[in-house]
Amino acid sequence: MRGGSVFKALLLGTLLCTSTVLAANPGRDPTLPPQNLLPAAAAASDSAPLVLQAIVRSGNGSRAVIAGRSLRVGDRYADARVLVIHAHSVLIERQGQRQLLRLAEPVLQPSR
Repeated sequence: MRGGSVFKALLLGTLLCTSTVLAANPGRDPTLPPQNLLPAAAAASDSAPLVLQAIVRSGNGSRAVIAGRSLRVGDRYADARVLVIHAHSVLIERQGQRQLLRLAEPVLQPSR
């Protein structure tokens, strides 16, 4: 029985330490790299090229993931504003000009 209580104490200690670490970064996306590894200049630059990484469609509407940020129509990122989210592209307005961001071509093409 004594070994069981030691195990419980270690488990409780581990859980407490883990919750403390998680509480230090509330709302942080765990899939993103640490902030100190992100290039600060690229994130802050208004003229850096924007890359469309994903389009997420749901019952609540569509979201475009641009430069790691989830955006809806009307949202702004840097100097760009999202105008339209299509199935495979996003139309943005940047510095008074419209620009179409496209997803990469799929590796597998649908069968005919």
